[in-house]
Amino acid sequence: MKRWLFFQLLFWLFLGWGLHRTEGAQNKQGLLKNLLDRGLSADPSVRYFLMEIEAAKGQQIQARLFPFPQFIGYIGPWSSGGAASTPSAFSPYGYQFYELYQPLPFPGKLKSRKEIAALDQEIAELIYKRYKLFLAFKIYSLAYSIGLTGENLRVTQEIIERISALIDFLSRRPKIGIQALIEMRILEGGLIGFLQNKRELEQNLVSLKSQLNAFLNFSPSNPLPLDILPDRPLPKLNFEELKLLSLEHNPTLLINERLIRRAEKELALTKLNAYPDFTVGPFWEYNKGINTDQGGGVTFTVGIPFSGSNIPGQAGFAWTTNKGNIISAQAKLDQSRSLYKATVQLIYGLLGSRFAVYEKAREQLLDLPTENILGQLSKAAAMAERQYRLGAIDVNRFLAVQRQYLAVTFATRGAQMDAISSFYELQNIAGIDPSQTAL
Repeated sequence: MKRWLFFQLLFWLFLGWGLHRTEGAQNKQGLLKNLLDRGLSADPSVRYFLMEIEAAKGQQIQARLFPFPQFIGYIGPWSSGGAASTPSAFSPYGYQFYELYQPLPFPGKLKSRKEIAALDQEIAELIYKRYKLFLAFKIYSLAYSIGLTGENLRVTQEIIERISALIDFLSRRPKIGIQALIEMRILEGGLIGFLQNKRELEQNLVSLKSQLNAFLNFSPSNPLPLDILPDRPLPKLNFEELKLLSLEHNPTLLINERLIRRAEKELALTKLNAYPDFTVGPFWEYNKGINTDQGGGVTFTVGIPFSGSNIPGQAGFAWTTNKGNIISAQAKLDQSRSLYKATVQLIYGLLGSRFAVYEKAREQLLDLPTENILGQLSKAAAMAERQYRLGAIDVNRFLAVQRQYLAVTFATRGAQMDAISSFYELQNIAGIDPSQTAL
């Protein structure tokens, strides 16, 4: 019975610990999501990109529209005369002519314009997506950097308070000897170094919070009491998978791919623009003189694609054949294809450099003697204070333990900051939403 009660108690303890970890992770993800939502709603750049999408939608509507029908009307005098024995006739409104015609583009032009407008909207949406991913990368990275820098500051403050307590302890001795006085001066000198570390960390923390406040459209001095820390080991990443994901989801590559398609459509449209548009519509004509004549029909107009010399400097008159625009459109298409290849190389280079940083930082964290090395060093630092008070260790050994505690904290938290920043940058390059991965 006792054994059953023991196992039941152990089960509920582990269940409560697991729920606490789950709740903490959910709270962290909720806080990060709230920060990102705030950035998306407050950053004025977001509205700029959203309005670019709306402008592209407007142009897409415009590309589907035909020009207005045109109306031509003429009313004027008309006179007619016959043989000598037949009197002439004159009417001030005897001639009337009315025509209604619809301008029509050459077949294929309207379709090309609609396809170009649709691609412009896709490009605008991808530019907005790219900025959203960039904003998420910066907000998530800064939030973790603030939390980790805060931990460095907390440990530094903990050591400062411990040394200050010992200095106060030594100064309160009724008869302080030479040895104790020297030790107190050593502690005071060591304290100055830790105070320097504290000042630098506070400055760094202010800078990080100012950057995050800027993305959230808050005042630089707005308090951000963030204590977001990684609560699980950093995942193992595959470089080849990241390359494939980048080719499929990187917004800049997708934009360049659509720019190639747009340039192809522009080239096709430019070639079509060498052919004239036409108009078609009904007309009616009325003549009233001696006799009344009237009739109607269909009118059709089209330009005649005559052409002369198109060689600069050579004599000869030339109507437009759009040859220069075709050359320009072809050059822009070649540019787009070259830009896509250059962007692929750039992205592979960025992936390689950030992946190397991530892997080295992750290896450093995995090579720590124990998972809870900072907790153990914290206990050792507190133990060193008690041992020094008892006279079991000297002041140099005490300070060495404190410095080692702070150095390992800085190294560990620094590796975590590098790894997390690189992790989210890799996700940004690969076009992955950072909210899909919790650290």
